[in-house]
Amino acid sequence: MPRLSPDTLCDVAPEVRLPAYAREAVGAGIVHLGIGAFHRAHQALYTDELLARHGGDWGIIGVSLRSACVAQQLQPQAGLYSLLSVDAQGQSLRVIGAVQSVLVATREPDALVAAIADPAIQVITLTITEKGYCIGADGRSLNTRHADVAHDLRNPGHPRTALGFLALGLHRRMAHGGSALTLLSCDNLAQNSRVLRAVLIDYLQRTWPEVVTWLEQRVRFPCSVVDRIVPAMTAAHREQQEQALGLCDAGAVAAEPFCQWIIEDDFAAARPPWDVAGAQFVDSVAPYEAIKLRLLNASHSAIACLGLLVGAQTVDAVMAQAPLRGFIDGLMTRELMPTLQVPAHFDLAAYKDTLLQRFDNPWLAHRCAQIAMDSSEKIAQRWLPTLQISLSPALVAALSLWCAMMLLTDTDVEDSQAGPLLRARASGAALAQRIGDVLACARITPASVADFDHLLAMLVRNLDNYQRCGVSGVLDAPASRATA
Repeated sequence: MPRLSPDTLCDVAPEVRLPAYAREAVGAGIVHLGIGAFHRAHQALYTDELLARHGGDWGIIGVSLRSACVAQQLQPQAGLYSLLSVDAQGQSLRVIGAVQSVLVATREPDALVAAIADPAIQVITLTITEKGYCIGADGRSLNTRHADVAHDLRNPGHPRTALGFLALGLHRRMAHGGSALTLLSCDNLAQNSRVLRAVLIDYLQRTWPEVVTWLEQRVRFPCSVVDRIVPAMTAAHREQQEQALGLCDAGAVAAEPFCQWIIEDDFAAARPPWDVAGAQFVDSVAPYEAIKLRLLNASHSAIACLGLLVGAQTVDAVMAQAPLRGFIDGLMTRELMPTLQVPAHFDLAAYKDTLLQRFDNPWLAHRCAQIAMDSSEKIAQRWLPTLQISLSPALVAALSLWCAMMLLTDTDVEDSQAGPLLRARASGAALAQRIGDVLACARITPASVADFDHLLAMLVRNLDNYQRCGVSGVLDAPASRATA
């Protein structure tokens, strides 16, 4: 089939929705760092819709920080790609036109820095995953021991990290007039943009401290909450999507129909009218953020551990097993939900039921291995806040399964902390010591959890049960069973 491009849009299947605006007339107003599948199924969708409904110069310059894969997919298509929304009730397919170009930071560093410094760019959004913020052990400061951070601090004019590129771009922006700018994190971090602000200022104070005063006056950091399940595209699904599109599409993305974006209304300059596309602007995202991190994300990580340990490849396959589904339902209902402060008019029980339905969606085939990537950083964001409130038995059981996976199996470890995790796995030390080493990778320490000794004792007992009886030995323990 011919490849998707501006010249072949006329050949798209008639039921496919096309960009309802003149792309050539739209100027770039947004730089996005981390242009993976999630961004293309979420923020770029909202931007595409606002351009159709409202217009304005809000085109997106996408940035891949390392891999050239997305650039190779989208550049020959002039940024166009198809987005499929699908579940058991049906599907819809549209072509997204909001992305104007894709830069590869490692290949085009000067172009990226120039884009950050360009006064026409009024918003920079980020989906660089939790590990991309290079957060220290305290959860707020810069991890100066990170190899790439250490490189950037020695060579600030030739950065490798997202923080390094932002700092260099802001340094140049200030030098060229200092127009106002909004930095908007869209990652699954508690207080995500405030964390970004903290580590960025830490970095700047070590490189260009003169930028900090300007930043505090002219740059804003609104937090946001994003929610949409976007599984990795398989070859079979890509082929099916191309058949529906009628064209070859190297950048095809598919997702569930559910989509949510909640943003703090705190912008330094013009604000993209994402609300016309369904986004919600609020004074504070804190309660929504806690709900999402502690219900969807925390449950997802627990499901991933279960799936990898019992041989269930996908989320829906885990949820199809009644004991595992019951455990996840109990974890959400009895342990996670009571810790939440719920905004007025927000139906928490209905939200939980919707999550269970989303987890059941078989078409998504959301791989447990994909969710488990970089699990140490995810657990620090998703489980630690609840553990700091209470050593909830079912959540401790989930943590036990993660420790068992790290220490007692040969499961592949795709994690920024892979070195320490694998050393703990290979260590001949006592089990309690090895568990403590693994927990430290997720910032679960005596300094972060008040009753750490009790937690460690629970984990040792659960891992002993796992060695005797497997996953059921942990889930069927009296404390866990009472919760589930």
